[in-house]
Amino acid sequence: MTQTHAHELLEIARQTLLEQVLPVLPGELRYPALMIANAMAIAARESRLGAHAEDQEQARLAALVDEAPAALPDLRRQLACAIRQGSHDAVQPRYTLVETLRQVTLARLAISNPKALP
Repeated sequence: MTQTHAHELLEIARQTLLEQVLPVLPGELRYPALMIANAMAIAARESRLGAHAEDQEQARLAALVDEAPAALPDLRRQLACAIRQGSHDAVQPRYTLVETLRQVTLARLAISNPKALP
């Protein structure tokens, strides 16, 4: 017996909503149904990609703040503090910071709105 993952269940439910339920809904309920389908798609991507995106962000931020891997919220706070202190103002550290933040943003964008990816 194969195991069905949460993202697969969400994708099946979303397809059912779009293909079977949406066509028979009255016009005033189509927009809310489409919003629900969009939320289901985001939740499915979060289920499928979220842990990996967080692991990658954690590793990248730990490298920026020269710390052993710590909890992601702590690393974010440490990075914010380092930025405020000017630790990334020189050209190379700034380039590394910008590239790291770009990669983190692209990973999160792949979950929340992949159509907006370059």
